[in-house]
Amino acid sequence: MNNSTGILQGVRVLDLGRIIAGPFCGQILGDLGAEVIKVEHPDGDDTRHWKPPTVGGEAAYFFAMNRNKSSICLDLSKPEGLQILKDLVAQSDVLIENFRPGVTKRLGIDYAALSAVNPKLVYCSISGFGQEGPMAGRAAYDYVIQAMSGLMSVTGEPEGTPIRCGGAVADYPTGLWATISILAALMARQQTDKGQHIDLSMHDCTLLLMSQLATQFLASGEPPVRVGNGHGSVVPFYVYDTADQPLMVLCGNDAMFIRMAEAIGRPDMASDSRYETNAARVENQTALHKEIGAALAKEKRDAWIDKLGEANVPIAPIRSFPEVFAAQEVLDRDMVLDIPHPTAGTIKALGSPLKFSDTPVVTSTAPPLLGQHTEEILSEILDLESNAIARLKSAGIIA
Repeated sequence: MNNSTGILQGVRVLDLGRIIAGPFCGQILGDLGAEVIKVEHPDGDDTRHWKPPTVGGEAAYFFAMNRNKSSICLDLSKPEGLQILKDLVAQSDVLIENFRPGVTKRLGIDYAALSAVNPKLVYCSISGFGQEGPMAGRAAYDYVIQAMSGLMSVTGEPEGTPIRCGGAVADYPTGLWATISILAALMARQQTDKGQHIDLSMHDCTLLLMSQLATQFLASGEPPVRVGNGHGSVVPFYVYDTADQPLMVLCGNDAMFIRMAEAIGRPDMASDSRYETNAARVENQTALHKEIGAALAKEKRDAWIDKLGEANVPIAPIRSFPEVFAAQEVLDRDMVLDIPHPTAGTIKALGSPLKFSDTPVVTSTAPPLLGQHTEEILSEILDLESNAIARLKSAGIIA
């Protein structure tokens, strides 16, 4: 099934995850060399149906979280489908699920049931608010968590409406924390020879994205406010309009501010008592932003990129997606991959940021078609004969 030589070679993962957080965790483990089997209902993961756009008839959305996996379709509501899953659990190391709490127990695939089949199983449950408590049963998508966690309350312009972040910034970090948890549990298993249950909450994981804001609030009791493209503690830390396009400028200390002031032709600002220290700049940031903005408006963005870059001041253009994916630093680090696909010919996908000197990540297998490997998994892992597989198919147990 999986002939990789990655770090997790020999680790088998059953990925029952849906949408983003669970499948993203499974994809990372697959990139690291684990054999990942995506277990799907015959209708498939929801994201298979989130179209357009499509590539080769498949939803591009699904491609983002599901490479380096095989796919088996099982109807877990039927006893024989449940038994097949248990048979796979007996020969697996990890199971990932992000059903709403209570669903796995109803299906008979909760940790208690499956750890009885395989005591060494590392079982990772991902949910919106954890497996217990007053919010446990609530359905949670990324947008819900961004709102509930306070993240949206600090995102947007000061006088505007709270804004959600453009990416799935609750889902993807949860997938990362799930990966960390699973790797740690596998290390613990080497010492104890036992698996364990991981209870991961998207809400908990999203709170960690605001660690400094949360810590400041817990220390002072003062809730943070929206600062748009600015920063509550560092000034200047802002997006300014130049003569043609916006430019992000950041001065993390007083020395940077002095260099920036000289580079934009305003060395006098560095000796102005209102701006000499970061604390003073925070206090007088409205006036400072106007002065910097007026200076930067005199020339085009690329000219300022050259001047401020030479002065060793952190700056960045606000890139569009076409600019990002044409950038040489993105291409040089293999962050855009061409992967063969059975219906699309070749698909483009994001690469992995993980770069190892001796055990490179695996990025060669396209996201599977729905149920593409069902018969292969049943025959090679569970040793089922072709007539038994045909019977399961005719009975609707597999697809």
